[in-house]
This record gives sequence, structure tokens and C-alpha cells, in this order.
Amino acid sequence: MEPTSRSSERSKDSGGDELMDALTLINEWTPTSDVFALKRYMYATSLLSSGSAAYFNAYYRKVVRLRNQAFITTFLPVVILPSLAGSLLHHQFVQRPLLLQEIQCPVCLELRGGMLQMFSGVVYPMLLAPIAAFQYAVRLYTYSMPDITTPRLWFKEYCKLTKPILSKIYFLAGLQIVAGMAWTHWEGHNLLTVMSKLAHMEEVVERHKQKSKNQVIGE
Repeated sequence: MEPTSRSSERSKDSGGDELMDALTLINEWTPTSDVFALKRYMYATSLLSSGSAAYFNAYYRKVVRLRNQAFITTFLPVVILPSLAGSLLHHQFVQRPLLLQEIQCPVCLELRGGMLQMFSGVVYPMLLAPIAAFQYAVRLYTYSMPDITTPRLWFKEYCKLTKPILSKIYFLAGLQIVAGMAWTHWEGHNLLTVMSKLAHMEEVVERHKQKSKNQVIGE
């Protein structure tokens, strides 16, 4: 057991070192346009997630007539948390395997990026937004909700209030998937650009060394 655990720990350490080296290279790479998607993924995923989350938050607050009440207490969990979750999920399950080349199927990675973006931009806020809105609607007496001990009636109320925006939910879900896949594809293109330029530089250096060596031999 000990050799196995030690080897797994070494592989994790080496993977972490490789990832840090790759991230350092990306952060220091010039021109920045070559690695724009790899460096700015956090802003993109956060913006996409928070945009749709803000819409869901505003909609459910409106239907339960919260107006300006409890704005911050619903905004933080419904809008901010999904944007942070989207960035963390993208880094861990998309960019990390991309940089370490753990997944050799680009389409699979792009699909993963799209699905994770849909989760953080639609599924997650769609779970949080109605819960937060219903909770404060009951507490502040702005909307008549079923008794908390009858979850079936709560779900029925949720379906009734959600039905008018189903088409928009489908649109936002599709948009999140396409945007997530497109950004992941762009990141892959950035990585290929960096790798090709590094390979070219290594080739030039090797040629220069060989030329210098030949000159020394000729003398």
C-alpha cells in the first residue's frame, strides 16, 4: 500500500508543478493576445453566469413582489455564488485537464465546458433564485406561499411561476452551452498557438547550436 500511495502522491505533486509552470508561462507570455482566452476565462465565465443569474433573481423577486426588500441577501447567493462556482469549475475541470493534456478529445472537453457553463449559469441559479425569493416572500408577507410543511405545493407553485419564462430558460441554457464550448475551443486554440511557437523557438535554438558546432568543427 505504501509504494502505491507514495507514487500517487508523487504524480499529484508533479501534476501540480506542471500546472503551475503552465500557468506561469501563460501569465508571462507575450503577446497577450496569444493567450487571451486562457488568461481571461474567469471574467468570461463569471460574466455569463452572473448575467443569467441576475435575470432569474430579478424575475422571481418580481413575481413574489419583493420590490427593494432583501435585495442584497438574495443578490449575493443567487448572482455572486454561481459566477464564482462557474470560474472554479471551469478552472478545475476544463482548463486544468487542457493544460496538463489529460483529455485527448477536444470535442469532449468543449462539451464539458459547455455543460459546466450551463450548470453555473442556469441550473445553479434556477435552484437558488426561487428558494431565496420564496423564503423572503414568506418572511416579509409579500406573496402568499403554501405552508413550508407541504413541499409538493411549493413545487407546484414553483412550476406555476416558472412556466411563463420556460422559453427564455431554454434560450439561456443554449446560450450558456454554446458560449462555454466556444470559450473552451478558444482556450485550446490559444494553447496550440503557444505550443507551436515554443516548438519553433526550440527548433531555431537547436539549429543555431548545430550551426555553431559545425563552425567549430570546420575551424
